[in-house]
Amino acid sequence: MHTTEYSTTSLDTAALTDRVKRRDVRKFYRAFAARYQSVRNPDMIIRRATMFMGIGCAPIGVFALAYAAAEVARGGAPVADIVAPAGVGLLMLSTGIMLAWFFVRTFKRRDTPKRHYRLARFAAANGLSYKPGPISGKHLKPWARRGLLRLTRVMRPASQRTIEFANYELKVDTLRSPNAQFGGFCAMQLRTSLPHILLRAQHGPFAFAALPDGTQRLSLEGDFDDHFTLYCPEEYERDALYLFTPDVMARLIDRVHGFDVEIIDDWLLLVSSRDVVTLDPESWQKLYDAVGALSDKIDRWERWRDDRLPEVPPVVAAAVDTGADWVGAKHAAPTGRVAKRGRRLRMRLGWGERIGLLIFAVVLIGGAIALSL
Repeated sequence: MHTTEYSTTSLDTAALTDRVKRRDVRKFYRAFAARYQSVRNPDMIIRRATMFMGIGCAPIGVFALAYAAAEVARGGAPVADIVAPAGVGLLMLSTGIMLAWFFVRTFKRRDTPKRHYRLARFAAANGLSYKPGPISGKHLKPWARRGLLRLTRVMRPASQRTIEFANYELKVDTLRSPNAQFGGFCAMQLRTSLPHILLRAQHGPFAFAALPDGTQRLSLEGDFDDHFTLYCPEEYERDALYLFTPDVMARLIDRVHGFDVEIIDDWLLLVSSRDVVTLDPESWQKLYDAVGALSDKIDRWERWRDDRLPEVPPVVAAAVDTGADWVGAKHAAPTGRVAKRGRRLRMRLGWGERIGLLIFAVVLIGGAIALSL
């Protein structure tokens, strides 16, 4: 596949790296903290301290597993003397590792007056609004339904279309996905709903969260499959090919590196496991390039209609923009809607969820065996 060149929006990133004066930072932060009192919220400090203390579970778990291994090596010990400490050790070790990962991610996300100062100046220089958060992500309805969604460092440009850059934490408090998911995203709201389509970067992060069932994978032409894996609902393959034409796929390969692209309901999401609202000028330019790779194609996408829905009577159809070159039908499909089968991909467990279930099962079975002996 031959890639295509196109213009991208240049950014003024000087505020992210320029030297700053402490006097200017202090003056800015007094007014900023008075406006956004959440920046002085002690909850995050308490949360990090709790996680740090919980990391102590890991060495205790290692000791318990070492004791169980020593008993096995010595031989002759009752099964209950081995299974119980092994189960407890595995549980405490996994808990300690999980809390250590949470601690590192939240510590890296800590904000300081200087960082807020730089981000606020960068936003002002590029026509963006800036809110430090944390704020609720309930307005991203299809994504927020997966769990508790909290956003930080939220930036929005002044434009007719809703566009949002933010870092996120998604907490799904169920057995299927007990771990929080961290990262950043750019969200663009569409004027119509589209089928649920996910393009997962081939060299992206390890898939801890749920993934689409493999039967919904659609292989595309050229070398696109070397960069992305495309999932779409069954029987929507033709629609995916209409949305992701060769020129769109070329732009994705050129510019959307490291981002998963998800279309769900009336939202287009560029998602990364890394924070996107940072002080790194190169990351910002890549993000804007990714947005530019898709934004001028959204108008075409918004002409899409689902011809699986009941047809509109001919009198009504004449007054509706059908995009007849695509639908190819005498009657128009209702606008802004998707048939039920196309609204959501069927999901399967990610590796993180499988590991969590395995640990839970081992501890549960081990405890049952120990109590029965």
